[in-house]
Amino acid sequence: MRLLNSLLLGGSMLAMLAVPTLAQQIVVETSNGKIAGQASTYVDGVSVFKGIRYAADAGGANRFLPPQPVPAIDGIYDTSNYGATCYGLPYAPILMPEEGVDLDPNAPSEDCLFLNVWTPGVDSGKRPVMVWMHGGGFTGGSGGTIRYEASRFVDNQDVVVVTLNHRLASLGFMDVSAVAGDAYKDSGNAGMLDIVQALRWVRDNIEELGGDPSNVTVFGESGGGSKVTTLMSMPSAQGLFSKVIAQSGIATAPITVEAAQASTATVLEAAGVTDLASLQSADVTKLVAGGNWGPVQGSTLPRGPFAPDADPAGKSIPLIIGSNFTESTFFNNTPTKPVDADGLKEAFAKGNFTGRIPAERIDALMDGYRALLPGTPDHEVFQIIASDIWMTQLVSRVADLRSGQDAETYVYHFTQRQGGRDGELNVPHTAEIAYVFDNLDLAKATVGEPDADDRALATVMSTAWANFARTGNPNGEGVPEWKTWNDGKNGMIFGASTGSVADPFAARLAVLGEALKP
Repeated sequence: MRLLNSLLLGGSMLAMLAVPTLAQQIVVETSNGKIAGQASTYVDGVSVFKGIRYAADAGGANRFLPPQPVPAIDGIYDTSNYGATCYGLPYAPILMPEEGVDLDPNAPSEDCLFLNVWTPGVDSGKRPVMVWMHGGGFTGGSGGTIRYEASRFVDNQDVVVVTLNHRLASLGFMDVSAVAGDAYKDSGNAGMLDIVQALRWVRDNIEELGGDPSNVTVFGESGGGSKVTTLMSMPSAQGLFSKVIAQSGIATAPITVEAAQASTATVLEAAGVTDLASLQSADVTKLVAGGNWGPVQGSTLPRGPFAPDADPAGKSIPLIIGSNFTESTFFNNTPTKPVDADGLKEAFAKGNFTGRIPAERIDALMDGYRALLPGTPDHEVFQIIASDIWMTQLVSRVADLRSGQDAETYVYHFTQRQGGRDGELNVPHTAEIAYVFDNLDLAKATVGEPDADDRALATVMSTAWANFARTGNPNGEGVPEWKTWNDGKNGMIFGASTGSVADPFAARLAVLGEALKP
Protein backbone atom coordinates (compact mmCIF):
# COMPACT_ATOMS: atom_id res chain seq x y z
CA MET A 1 0.00 0.00 0.00
CA ARG A 2 1.18 3.52 -0.79
CA LEU A 3 0.18 6.61 1.13
CA LEU A 4 0.80 9.68 -1.01
CA ASN A 5 0.81 13.19 0.32
CA SER A 6 -1.04 15.07 -2.38
CA LEU A 7 1.22 18.07 -1.91
CA LEU A 8 3.62 16.13 -4.14
CA LEU A 9 1.09 15.76 -6.96
CA GLY A 10 1.16 17.90 -10.08
CA GLY A 11 -1.42 20.53 -10.97
CA SER A 12 -3.31 18.30 -13.40
CA MET A 13 -3.65 15.63 -10.74
CA LEU A 14 -4.96 18.19 -8.27
CA ALA A 15 -7.68 19.15 -10.71
CA MET A 16 -8.63 15.48 -11.03
CA LEU A 17 -8.93 15.11 -7.27
CA ALA A 18 -11.16 18.18 -6.95
CA VAL A 19 -11.05 18.35 -3.15
CA PRO A 20 -11.11 21.50 -1.04
CA THR A 21 -7.57 21.77 0.32
CA LEU A 22 -4.27 20.13 -0.47
CA ALA A 23 -3.58 19.20 3.12
CA GLN A 24 -6.72 17.07 3.33
CA GLN A 25 -5.93 14.79 0.36
CA ILE A 26 -4.97 11.20 1.19
CA VAL A 27 -4.52 8.74 -1.66
CA VAL A 28 -4.42 4.97 -1.21
CA GLU A 29 -4.25 2.02 -3.58
CA THR A 30 -7.17 -0.42 -3.57
CA SER A 31 -7.79 -3.56 -5.58
CA ASN A 32 -9.63 -1.44 -8.18
CA GLY A 33 -7.24 1.50 -8.26
CA LYS A 34 -6.43 4.68 -6.36
CA ILE A 35 -8.93 6.51 -4.16
CA ALA A 36 -8.52 9.93 -2.55
CA GLY A 37 -9.85 10.52 0.95
CA GLN A 38 -9.92 13.56 3.19
CA ALA A 39 -9.22 14.55 6.74
CA SER A 40 -12.31 14.45 8.94
CA THR A 41 -13.94 17.81 9.52
CA TYR A 42 -14.93 16.67 13.02
CA VAL A 43 -11.80 15.14 14.55
CA ASP A 44 -8.14 15.81 13.76
CA GLY A 45 -6.14 12.78 12.67
CA VAL A 46 -9.06 10.80 11.24
CA SER A 47 -9.26 10.06 7.51
CA VAL A 48 -12.60 9.64 5.76
CA PHE A 49 -13.32 7.92 2.44
CA LYS A 50 -16.91 8.32 1.24
CA GLY A 51 -18.76 6.90 -1.72
CA ILE A 52 -16.35 4.07 -2.54
CA ARG A 53 -17.81 1.71 -5.13
CA TYR A 54 -17.86 -1.90 -3.99
CA ALA A 55 -20.01 -3.13 -6.90
CA ALA A 56 -21.08 -1.87 -10.31
CA ASP A 57 -24.19 0.15 -11.15
CA ALA A 58 -27.16 -2.08 -10.24
CA GLY A 59 -29.45 -0.66 -12.92
CA GLY A 60 -30.14 -1.60 -16.52
CA ALA A 61 -28.72 -4.98 -17.48
CA ASN A 62 -27.58 -5.51 -13.87
CA ARG A 63 -31.02 -4.93 -12.36
CA PHE A 64 -31.93 -7.78 -9.94
CA LEU A 65 -28.69 -9.66 -10.64
CA PRO A 66 -26.18 -10.39 -7.88
CA PRO A 67 -23.73 -7.49 -7.40
CA GLN A 68 -21.38 -7.19 -10.36
CA PRO A 69 -17.63 -6.37 -10.31
CA VAL A 70 -16.47 -2.77 -10.18
CA PRO A 71 -14.63 -1.54 -13.29
CA ALA A 72 -11.03 -0.51 -12.74
CA ILE A 73 -10.56 3.09 -11.63
CA ASP A 74 -9.07 5.35 -14.29
CA GLY A 75 -6.93 7.91 -12.51
CA ILE A 76 -7.80 8.73 -8.91
CA TYR A 77 -11.33 8.32 -7.55
CA ASP A 78 -12.51 11.20 -5.38
CA THR A 79 -14.22 10.13 -2.14
CA SER A 80 -15.25 13.57 -0.89
CA ASN A 81 -18.98 12.82 -0.91
CA TYR A 82 -21.38 10.05 -0.03
CA GLY A 83 -22.72 8.05 -2.96
CA ALA A 84 -26.34 7.99 -4.06
CA THR A 85 -28.95 6.42 -1.80
CA CYS A 86 -30.59 3.22 -3.04
CA TYR A 87 -34.24 3.45 -4.07
CA GLY A 88 -36.52 2.46 -1.23
CA LEU A 89 -39.76 3.26 0.51
CA PRO A 90 -40.33 6.40 2.58
CA TYR A 91 -39.91 5.99 6.31
CA ALA A 92 -43.14 5.21 8.12
CA PRO A 93 -44.48 8.26 9.99
CA ILE A 94 -42.49 8.68 13.17
CA LEU A 95 -42.48 11.09 16.04
CA MET A 96 -38.81 11.89 16.16
CA PRO A 97 -37.14 12.95 12.93
CA GLU A 98 -33.88 14.81 13.48
CA GLU A 99 -35.37 18.28 13.13
CA GLY A 100 -33.57 20.31 10.51
CA VAL A 101 -31.54 17.32 9.28
CA ASP A 102 -32.25 15.39 6.09
CA LEU A 103 -31.48 11.82 7.12
CA ASP A 104 -31.00 10.75 3.49
CA PRO A 105 -29.66 13.86 1.73
CA ASN A 106 -28.56 12.13 -1.47
CA ALA A 107 -30.90 11.57 -4.40
CA PRO A 108 -31.84 7.92 -4.97
CA SER A 109 -30.40 5.92 -7.84
CA GLU A 110 -29.92 2.33 -8.89
CA ASP A 111 -26.23 3.22 -9.07
CA CYS A 112 -26.01 3.16 -5.28
CA LEU A 113 -23.65 0.39 -4.17
CA PHE A 114 -21.21 2.50 -2.20
CA LEU A 115 -19.46 2.23 1.15
CA ASN A 116 -17.74 4.70 3.46
CA VAL A 117 -14.68 4.28 5.68
CA TRP A 118 -13.47 6.15 8.77
CA THR A 119 -9.96 5.30 9.93
CA PRO A 120 -7.61 6.76 12.54
CA GLY A 121 -4.61 5.80 10.42
CA VAL A 122 -3.90 4.86 6.81
CA ASP A 123 -1.06 2.63 7.92
CA SER A 124 -0.29 -0.96 8.91
CA GLY A 125 -2.17 -0.68 12.21
CA LYS A 126 -4.38 -3.77 11.63
CA ARG A 127 -7.15 -2.33 13.77
CA PRO A 128 -10.46 -4.08 14.47
CA VAL A 129 -12.96 -3.38 11.69
CA MET A 130 -16.61 -2.62 12.46
CA VAL A 131 -18.99 -2.75 9.49
CA TRP A 132 -22.28 -0.97 10.19
CA MET A 133 -25.65 -1.86 8.64
CA HIS A 134 -28.14 1.00 8.59
CA GLY A 135 -31.70 0.91 9.89
CA GLY A 136 -34.91 1.36 7.94
CA GLY A 137 -35.92 -2.26 7.85
CA PHE A 138 -35.10 -3.85 4.51
CA THR A 139 -36.92 -1.07 2.69
CA GLY A 140 -35.28 2.29 3.53
CA GLY A 141 -32.28 4.15 4.88
CA SER A 142 -28.65 4.50 3.83
CA GLY A 143 -25.15 4.37 5.25
CA GLY A 144 -24.52 8.02 4.39
CA THR A 145 -26.41 9.88 7.11
CA ILE A 146 -25.13 12.18 9.81
CA ARG A 147 -26.18 9.87 12.63
CA TYR A 148 -23.50 7.37 11.54
CA GLU A 149 -20.63 9.89 11.48
CA ALA A 150 -17.85 7.83 13.09
CA SER A 151 -14.86 10.17 13.43
CA ARG A 152 -14.92 10.47 17.20
CA PHE A 153 -15.61 6.76 17.64
CA VAL A 154 -12.64 5.60 15.56
CA ASP A 155 -10.33 8.23 17.07
CA ASN A 156 -11.09 7.33 20.67
CA GLN A 157 -11.31 3.56 20.20
CA ASP A 158 -8.65 2.95 17.52
CA VAL A 159 -10.97 0.97 15.25
CA VAL A 160 -11.94 1.29 11.59
CA VAL A 161 -15.65 1.81 10.81
CA VAL A 162 -17.36 1.05 7.50
CA THR A 163 -20.94 1.97 6.55
CA LEU A 164 -22.66 0.96 3.32
CA ASN A 165 -25.67 1.15 1.03
CA HIS A 166 -27.42 -1.88 -0.45
CA ARG A 167 -30.45 -2.48 -2.63
CA LEU A 168 -33.72 -2.06 -0.76
CA ALA A 169 -37.39 -3.02 -0.86
CA SER A 170 -38.58 -4.58 -4.13
CA LEU A 171 -35.31 -3.80 -5.97
CA GLY A 172 -33.38 -5.71 -3.33
CA PHE A 173 -35.75 -8.52 -2.39
CA MET A 174 -38.08 -9.30 -5.30
CA ASP A 175 -37.87 -12.81 -6.79
CA VAL A 176 -38.09 -12.16 -10.53
CA SER A 177 -36.89 -15.59 -11.67
CA ALA A 178 -40.35 -16.49 -12.99
CA VAL A 179 -40.09 -13.85 -15.74
CA ALA A 180 -36.31 -13.42 -16.01
CA GLY A 181 -34.98 -16.97 -15.82
CA ASP A 182 -32.64 -19.04 -13.70
CA ALA A 183 -29.85 -16.45 -13.76
CA TYR A 184 -32.12 -14.46 -11.42
CA LYS A 185 -32.80 -17.25 -8.94
CA ASP A 186 -31.09 -15.27 -6.17
CA SER A 187 -32.83 -11.96 -6.91
CA GLY A 188 -34.96 -12.35 -3.78
CA ASN A 189 -31.81 -11.78 -1.76
CA ALA A 190 -30.01 -9.25 -3.98
CA GLY A 191 -29.89 -6.76 -1.11
CA MET A 192 -28.22 -9.23 1.22
CA LEU A 193 -25.81 -10.34 -1.51
CA ASP A 194 -24.83 -6.68 -1.86
CA ILE A 195 -23.84 -6.71 1.81
CA VAL A 196 -21.80 -9.88 1.30
CA GLN A 197 -20.02 -8.21 -1.62
CA ALA A 198 -19.26 -5.17 0.55
CA LEU A 199 -17.74 -7.50 3.14
CA ARG A 200 -15.59 -9.04 0.41
CA TRP A 201 -14.40 -5.54 -0.48
CA VAL A 202 -13.50 -5.05 3.18
CA ARG A 203 -11.61 -8.36 3.20
CA ASP A 204 -9.63 -7.38 0.11
CA ASN A 205 -8.95 -3.71 0.86
CA ILE A 206 -9.35 -2.72 4.49
CA GLU A 207 -5.73 -3.48 5.36
CA GLU A 208 -4.78 -0.60 3.04
CA LEU A 209 -6.91 1.63 5.25
CA GLY A 210 -5.46 0.58 8.60
CA GLY A 211 -7.82 -2.29 9.37
CA ASP A 212 -7.42 -6.00 10.05
CA PRO A 213 -9.36 -8.09 7.49
CA SER A 214 -9.20 -11.08 9.82
CA ASN A 215 -10.96 -9.23 12.65
CA VAL A 216 -14.28 -7.92 11.33
CA THR A 217 -17.42 -7.28 13.38
CA VAL A 218 -20.77 -6.58 11.74
CA PHE A 219 -23.11 -4.38 13.73
CA GLY A 220 -26.36 -2.60 13.05
CA GLU A 221 -29.55 -1.17 14.49
CA SER A 222 -33.20 -2.00 13.79
CA GLY A 223 -33.23 -3.33 10.22
CA GLY A 224 -29.45 -3.30 10.49
CA GLY A 225 -29.70 -5.71 13.42
CA SER A 226 -31.85 -7.99 11.30
CA LYS A 227 -29.27 -7.81 8.50
CA VAL A 228 -26.27 -8.68 10.65
CA THR A 229 -28.07 -11.63 12.22
CA THR A 230 -29.26 -12.79 8.78
CA LEU A 231 -25.61 -12.89 7.71
CA MET A 232 -25.01 -15.50 10.42
CA SER A 233 -26.93 -18.06 8.37
CA MET A 234 -25.76 -17.14 4.86
CA PRO A 235 -23.17 -19.62 3.52
CA SER A 236 -21.64 -16.97 1.25
CA ALA A 237 -20.92 -14.72 4.26
CA GLN A 238 -18.98 -17.30 6.25
CA GLY A 239 -15.45 -16.25 7.03
CA LEU A 240 -16.08 -12.58 6.23
CA PHE A 241 -16.78 -11.58 9.85
CA SER A 242 -16.29 -13.10 13.28
CA LYS A 243 -18.55 -11.16 15.69
CA VAL A 244 -22.06 -9.67 15.60
CA ILE A 245 -23.79 -6.80 17.43
CA ALA A 246 -27.55 -6.46 16.86
CA GLN A 247 -29.15 -3.34 18.33
CA SER A 248 -32.97 -3.33 18.52
CA GLY A 249 -33.34 -5.70 15.60
CA ILE A 250 -33.01 -9.46 15.15
CA ALA A 251 -33.72 -11.65 12.13
CA THR A 252 -36.50 -14.18 12.48
CA ALA A 253 -37.70 -16.60 9.80
CA PRO A 254 -37.01 -15.57 6.18
CA ILE A 255 -39.89 -14.97 3.79
CA THR A 256 -40.97 -18.09 1.92
CA VAL A 257 -40.37 -18.37 -1.81
CA GLU A 258 -44.12 -18.67 -2.39
CA ALA A 259 -44.88 -15.44 -0.51
CA ALA A 260 -42.04 -13.61 -2.25
CA GLN A 261 -43.19 -14.70 -5.70
CA ALA A 262 -46.77 -13.68 -4.96
CA SER A 263 -45.66 -10.18 -3.94
CA THR A 264 -43.42 -10.00 -7.00
CA ALA A 265 -46.23 -10.96 -9.38
CA THR A 266 -48.37 -8.11 -8.08
CA VAL A 267 -45.61 -5.53 -8.63
CA LEU A 268 -44.61 -6.78 -12.07
CA GLU A 269 -48.19 -6.87 -13.31
CA ALA A 270 -48.74 -3.28 -12.20
CA ALA A 271 -45.48 -2.23 -13.91
CA GLY A 272 -46.36 -4.02 -17.16
CA VAL A 273 -43.38 -6.38 -16.93
CA THR A 274 -43.76 -9.68 -18.78
CA ASP A 275 -40.22 -10.73 -19.67
CA LEU A 276 -36.54 -9.94 -19.11
CA ALA A 277 -36.44 -7.13 -21.67
CA SER A 278 -39.36 -5.26 -20.11
CA LEU A 279 -37.93 -5.90 -16.64
CA GLN A 280 -34.65 -4.23 -17.55
CA SER A 281 -36.26 -1.30 -19.36
CA ALA A 282 -39.12 -0.57 -16.94
CA ASP A 283 -39.20 2.81 -15.22
CA VAL A 284 -37.54 2.15 -11.88
CA THR A 285 -40.15 4.15 -10.00
CA LYS A 286 -42.81 1.68 -11.17
CA LEU A 287 -40.82 -1.19 -9.68
CA VAL A 288 -40.37 0.41 -6.25
CA ALA A 289 -43.46 -0.74 -4.41
CA GLY A 290 -44.65 -1.37 -0.91
CA GLY A 291 -44.89 -4.86 0.46
CA ASN A 292 -43.42 -7.31 2.92
CA TRP A 293 -39.90 -7.17 1.50
CA GLY A 294 -36.98 -8.90 3.15
CA PRO A 295 -34.64 -11.89 2.87
CA VAL A 296 -36.13 -14.90 1.10
CA GLN A 297 -35.50 -18.52 2.01
CA GLY A 298 -33.49 -20.38 -0.62
CA SER A 299 -30.01 -21.44 -1.58
CA THR A 300 -28.44 -18.17 -0.43
CA LEU A 301 -30.38 -18.27 2.85
CA PRO A 302 -31.40 -21.84 3.73
CA ARG A 303 -32.98 -20.90 7.09
CA GLY A 304 -33.11 -18.25 9.77
CA PRO A 305 -30.12 -17.76 12.08
CA PHE A 306 -31.89 -18.96 15.21
CA ALA A 307 -33.91 -21.85 13.80
CA PRO A 308 -33.39 -25.23 15.50
CA ASP A 309 -31.52 -26.45 12.41
CA ALA A 310 -29.63 -23.20 11.85
CA ASP A 311 -26.18 -23.29 10.30
CA PRO A 312 -23.72 -24.43 13.01
CA ALA A 313 -21.29 -21.70 11.93
CA GLY A 314 -23.61 -19.04 13.34
CA LYS A 315 -23.70 -20.75 16.71
CA SER A 316 -19.99 -20.17 17.22
CA ILE A 317 -20.13 -16.40 16.65
CA PRO A 318 -20.02 -14.15 19.75
CA LEU A 319 -23.10 -11.94 19.87
CA ILE A 320 -24.29 -8.75 21.56
CA ILE A 321 -28.05 -8.16 21.38
CA GLY A 322 -30.23 -5.64 23.14
CA SER A 323 -33.07 -3.16 23.11
CA ASN A 324 -34.18 0.22 24.41
CA PHE A 325 -36.58 0.83 27.29
CA THR A 326 -39.31 2.56 25.24
CA GLU A 327 -38.59 1.61 21.64
CA SER A 328 -42.22 2.34 20.76
CA THR A 329 -42.02 6.14 21.15
CA PHE A 330 -40.16 6.32 17.85
CA PHE A 331 -43.45 5.59 16.10
CA ASN A 332 -46.63 7.63 15.91
CA ASN A 333 -48.96 5.01 17.38
CA THR A 334 -47.58 5.48 20.89
CA PRO A 335 -48.72 8.28 23.23
CA THR A 336 -45.95 10.55 24.50
CA LYS A 337 -48.19 12.69 26.71
CA PRO A 338 -50.55 11.74 29.58
CA VAL A 339 -53.75 9.94 28.56
CA ASP A 340 -57.02 9.10 30.27
CA ALA A 341 -58.71 5.70 30.22
CA ASP A 342 -60.16 6.27 26.76
CA GLY A 343 -56.78 7.41 25.47
CA LEU A 344 -55.17 4.28 26.85
CA LYS A 345 -57.79 2.10 25.17
CA GLU A 346 -57.14 3.93 21.90
CA ALA A 347 -53.40 3.38 22.28
CA PHE A 348 -53.86 -0.38 22.58
CA ALA A 349 -56.05 -0.31 19.47
CA LYS A 350 -53.58 1.79 17.46
CA GLY A 351 -50.75 -0.49 18.51
CA ASN A 352 -52.62 -3.46 17.03
CA PHE A 353 -52.31 -5.27 20.33
CA THR A 354 -56.02 -5.89 20.88
CA GLY A 355 -55.86 -8.80 18.48
CA ARG A 356 -53.11 -10.40 20.54
CA ILE A 357 -54.23 -9.32 23.99
CA PRO A 358 -57.92 -9.93 24.76
CA ALA A 359 -59.64 -6.79 26.00
CA GLU A 360 -60.46 -8.44 29.31
CA ARG A 361 -56.74 -8.90 30.05
CA ILE A 362 -55.63 -5.31 29.45
CA ASP A 363 -56.51 -4.07 32.94
CA ALA A 364 -54.56 -6.91 34.58
CA LEU A 365 -51.63 -6.26 32.25
CA MET A 366 -51.56 -2.57 33.13
CA ASP A 367 -51.90 -3.32 36.84
CA GLY A 368 -49.04 -5.80 36.68
CA TYR A 369 -46.72 -3.30 35.00
CA ARG A 370 -47.84 -0.49 37.33
CA ALA A 371 -46.80 -2.63 40.29
CA LEU A 372 -43.35 -3.14 38.77
CA LEU A 373 -42.99 0.53 37.81
CA PRO A 374 -44.39 2.52 40.75
CA GLY A 375 -44.95 6.19 40.01
CA THR A 376 -44.76 5.73 36.24
CA PRO A 377 -47.62 7.50 34.41
CA ASP A 378 -49.92 5.29 32.38
CA HIS A 379 -48.81 6.56 28.97
CA GLU A 380 -45.23 5.58 29.83
CA VAL A 381 -46.38 2.22 31.17
CA PHE A 382 -47.97 1.65 27.77
CA GLN A 383 -44.73 2.68 26.04
CA ILE A 384 -42.86 0.00 27.98
CA ILE A 385 -45.49 -2.68 27.34
CA ALA A 386 -45.48 -1.93 23.62
CA SER A 387 -41.69 -2.08 23.55
CA ASP A 388 -41.62 -5.37 25.42
CA ILE A 389 -44.13 -6.88 22.99
CA TRP A 390 -42.21 -5.68 19.96
CA MET A 391 -38.57 -6.09 20.95
CA THR A 392 -37.69 -7.04 24.54
CA GLN A 393 -39.31 -10.47 24.48
CA LEU A 394 -37.55 -11.26 21.18
CA VAL A 395 -34.17 -10.32 22.66
CA SER A 396 -34.84 -12.53 25.68
CA ARG A 397 -36.02 -15.46 23.56
CA VAL A 398 -33.01 -15.36 21.23
CA ALA A 399 -30.63 -15.04 24.17
CA ASP A 400 -32.23 -18.12 25.71
CA LEU A 401 -31.86 -20.05 22.43
CA ARG A 402 -28.18 -19.16 22.38
CA SER A 403 -27.50 -19.91 26.04
CA GLY A 404 -26.49 -23.52 25.43
CA GLN A 405 -24.22 -22.76 22.49
CA ASP A 406 -20.46 -22.43 22.43
CA ALA A 407 -20.20 -18.69 21.77
CA GLU A 408 -20.98 -16.10 24.40
CA THR A 409 -24.10 -13.93 24.21
CA TYR A 410 -24.08 -10.51 25.84
CA VAL A 411 -27.43 -8.79 26.40
CA TYR A 412 -28.03 -5.10 27.11
CA HIS A 413 -30.97 -2.80 27.86
CA PHE A 414 -30.57 0.92 27.15
CA THR A 415 -32.48 3.05 29.67
CA GLN A 416 -30.96 6.54 29.42
CA ARG A 417 -33.85 8.99 29.15
CA GLN A 418 -33.37 11.36 26.25
CA GLY A 419 -33.56 15.13 26.62
CA GLY A 420 -34.96 15.93 23.18
CA ARG A 421 -38.59 17.06 23.01
CA ASP A 422 -38.43 17.85 26.71
CA GLY A 423 -37.89 14.18 27.48
CA GLU A 424 -41.31 13.07 26.27
CA LEU A 425 -39.82 10.41 23.98
CA ASN A 426 -38.30 8.67 27.00
CA VAL A 427 -35.83 6.12 25.51
CA PRO A 428 -36.93 5.67 21.88
CA HIS A 429 -35.86 3.32 19.14
CA THR A 430 -32.50 4.50 17.68
CA ALA A 431 -31.57 6.51 20.81
CA GLU A 432 -28.54 4.36 21.64
CA ILE A 433 -26.87 4.96 18.26
CA ALA A 434 -25.41 8.33 19.28
CA TYR A 435 -23.87 6.72 22.39
CA VAL A 436 -22.33 3.85 20.43
CA PHE A 437 -20.88 6.22 17.83
CA ASP A 438 -20.03 8.75 20.55
CA ASN A 439 -21.43 11.57 18.41
CA LEU A 440 -24.00 13.03 20.81
CA ASP A 441 -23.59 16.56 19.48
CA LEU A 442 -24.88 15.40 16.09
CA ALA A 443 -28.09 13.94 17.56
CA LYS A 444 -29.44 16.73 19.74
CA ALA A 445 -32.99 16.40 18.41
CA THR A 446 -33.10 13.09 20.27
CA VAL A 447 -30.45 13.41 22.97
CA GLY A 448 -31.11 17.05 23.80
CA GLU A 449 -28.15 19.03 25.07
CA PRO A 450 -25.73 16.30 26.21
CA ASP A 451 -24.66 16.58 29.84
CA ALA A 452 -21.75 15.00 31.67
CA ASP A 453 -23.76 11.83 32.34
CA ASP A 454 -24.60 11.43 28.65
CA ARG A 455 -20.96 11.87 27.66
CA ALA A 456 -19.75 9.43 30.30
CA LEU A 457 -22.29 6.84 29.14
CA ALA A 458 -21.24 7.34 25.50
CA THR A 459 -17.64 6.67 26.51
CA VAL A 460 -18.63 3.47 28.31
CA MET A 461 -20.82 2.16 25.49
CA SER A 462 -18.44 2.99 22.65
CA THR A 463 -15.61 1.42 24.64
CA ALA A 464 -17.62 -1.76 25.28
CA TRP A 465 -18.55 -2.05 21.59
CA ALA A 466 -14.93 -1.54 20.52
CA ASN A 467 -13.66 -4.03 23.13
CA PHE A 468 -16.07 -6.61 21.75
CA ALA A 469 -14.90 -5.91 18.20
CA ARG A 470 -11.31 -6.31 19.32
CA THR A 471 -11.59 -9.52 21.38
CA GLY A 472 -15.17 -10.84 21.40
CA ASN A 473 -15.54 -9.64 25.01
CA PRO A 474 -16.91 -6.15 25.82
CA ASN A 475 -15.25 -6.02 29.22
CA GLY A 476 -12.18 -3.95 29.93
CA GLU A 477 -10.92 -0.85 31.64
CA GLY A 478 -13.66 1.75 32.09
CA VAL A 479 -16.53 -0.69 31.49
CA PRO A 480 -18.48 -2.08 34.48
CA GLU A 481 -18.41 -5.86 34.52
CA TRP A 482 -20.71 -7.17 31.80
CA LYS A 483 -21.66 -10.74 32.59
CA THR A 484 -22.92 -13.07 29.88
CA TRP A 485 -26.46 -14.29 29.40
CA ASN A 486 -25.03 -17.80 29.13
CA ASP A 487 -24.10 -17.65 32.81
CA GLY A 488 -27.24 -16.88 34.79
CA LYS A 489 -29.18 -14.76 32.27
CA ASN A 490 -27.25 -11.60 33.04
CA GLY A 491 -27.86 -8.39 31.13
CA MET A 492 -26.15 -5.01 31.16
CA ILE A 493 -28.21 -1.92 31.91
CA PHE A 494 -26.84 1.18 30.18
CA GLY A 495 -28.38 4.23 31.79
CA ALA A 496 -28.45 6.26 34.98
CA SER A 497 -27.21 3.19 36.86
CA THR A 498 -25.00 1.16 34.54
CA GLY A 499 -24.15 -2.41 35.47
CA SER A 500 -25.01 -6.08 35.11
CA VAL A 501 -28.37 -7.29 36.39
CA ALA A 502 -29.58 -10.87 36.62
CA ASP A 503 -32.38 -11.48 34.08
CA PRO A 504 -33.41 -7.82 33.78
CA PHE A 505 -36.59 -8.61 31.83
CA ALA A 506 -37.94 -11.53 33.86
CA ALA A 507 -40.56 -9.74 35.96
CA ARG A 508 -42.01 -7.68 33.11
CA LEU A 509 -42.07 -10.55 30.65
CA ALA A 510 -43.78 -12.79 33.20
CA VAL A 511 -46.64 -10.30 33.46
CA LEU A 512 -46.72 -9.89 29.68
CA GLY A 513 -46.73 -13.64 29.19
CA GLU A 514 -49.96 -13.95 31.15
CA ALA A 515 -51.62 -11.45 28.85
CA LEU A 516 -50.32 -13.10 25.68
CA LYS A 517 -50.97 -16.73 26.57
CA PRO A 518 -53.43 -18.61 24.34
